[in-house]
Amino acid sequence: VTTQSEYDALPTPATPKSGADLAKLLDIIEHIPNDEASSQRRDRLQQKVSHAAQTFLAKNALLRDHNRFLTKINNESKTRQATKSTILGKARVMTWEDLEKKRRESAEKEAKKAAKEAREAITGKKRGRPRKSTTDISEPKAKVARISEAQVAVSEAGPSEPRAKVVRRSK
Repeated sequence: VTTQSEYDALPTPATPKSGADLAKLLDIIEHIPNDEASSQRRDRLQQKVSHAAQTFLAKNALLRDHNRFLTKINNESKTRQATKSTILGKARVMTWEDLEKKRRESAEKEAKKAAKEAREAITGKKRGRPRKSTTDISEPKAKVARISEAQVAVSEAGPSEPRAKVVRRSK
């Protein structure tokens, strides 16, 4: 049995900073006998554990807050990168009126371009080789039908007798 003076002589461990230090402190608390003489030491060590838990929770909350802050900044940069940048003019000092004028001009230019594309889509005037439409492919033309009928008739008649080659002479 140890006395009160022996417990006072033992150094009180520092507030734990890591998981291993916390495990040591909890192990010390478990080995302290549950009597009147050691109750003060037990209380002090339990205060250290509670202080370590508060410190851990505070640091954890700060880290989570900092992570949220960094995530927010990252999301802002992604939206900034995703937005289309428009070049309004050459590098010079511009007034607000100049900026508005340039924006109007670029909007008009975009509208003209869209109208031109719509006109070309309607009239069908596009550059490049025109593609075959699905209506052309659906039914064969009359000449192709006649040729294929003639080929069928020849194939049904069977093989013909071989012909001799005829050589034509020029005069």
